[in-house]
Amino acid sequence: METTDATRRFFCLRLGAAAVGTALNSAHAALPAGYPAKPIRIVVPFPAGQGADASARALARELEAVLGQPLIIENRPGGNNVIGVKAVTNAAADGYTLFYGTNSPMAANAVFFRDLGYDPVKDFTPVAMFGRSRWVVVVSAESPIRSFADLVEASKRQTGGVSFAVGATGYQLAVILLANSSGLVANIVPYKGTPQAITDVIGQQVTATMSDFGTMRALIEAGKVRPILAFADRRIAAIPGVPSLKDLKLDIPTLFSWTALFAAAGTSSDIVNHLAEATSKALQSPAYKEYSAKNNSEIVFAGPAELAKFQRQEVENYRHAMKVGNVEPQ
Repeated sequence: METTDATRRFFCLRLGAAAVGTALNSAHAALPAGYPAKPIRIVVPFPAGQGADASARALARELEAVLGQPLIIENRPGGNNVIGVKAVTNAAADGYTLFYGTNSPMAANAVFFRDLGYDPVKDFTPVAMFGRSRWVVVVSAESPIRSFADLVEASKRQTGGVSFAVGATGYQLAVILLANSSGLVANIVPYKGTPQAITDVIGQQVTATMSDFGTMRALIEAGKVRPILAFADRRIAAIPGVPSLKDLKLDIPTLFSWTALFAAAGTSSDIVNHLAEATSKALQSPAYKEYSAKNNSEIVFAGPAELAKFQRQEVENYRHAMKVGNVEPQ
């Protein structure tokens, strides 16, 4: 499957890491008296303990210092993220309930499911994007599979292929793209979240899984899992011996994780801009920079207007990936 230069550009993130200092539109507009006057909750549509949860908590700590109010993390996993989504869309659009959005619930789901139950663009107001991370394919450190080529060969020998755990929609689509381009025969096993998928790979109940490198890094360094492929157009600096898609001449769209805050549709621009400005300041704290560096997550800031444009583009990115991979919505 060929990928044209236009398609490559189509999948490029157009926001640079240096954009943290980007000016916010009307960031100093008038706010409701005393906002925020009480704790703000951030709904995370993934289980506690995985990378998204840790990332949300790291950001919340810094936002507390800027906003002067506690930020409470509320984990609402399950239902293809619908449980977490409804906790936000059913809440008052007053800036006291935010959504920790990633590429799966806020872009991939929109094209992967026929009847999703929500519209990630229309049902939310973008607040601020703050990071991205590349993905990696791993197997158990005890597995005889030592390379992606080994995984492909093993999949051809096993009836039904090798089991491949996926904890999010984006990962599922990435595995389908891999299978279509490499000859991998994958028996995709959906999980409610990445932690259990990883646990079952470590215990060899499932052969392989995919997640963002920030989630996997500690397990790789502890010798629990073995990375065999960077799902990216270049190698990951912390694991230089692991080949990328380009190294293996797998010419497929590059997908990645991104993280952003969203509010319910109808939230005032004054509140949204205030929260975006606070997020920009939080990202510049030494503690958050240290956290991001440790977890190999790139800090990439975008304000409300930029995030809205980026999100719409990402929905199209996934729609294009579905087409390239000949994947029908479920």
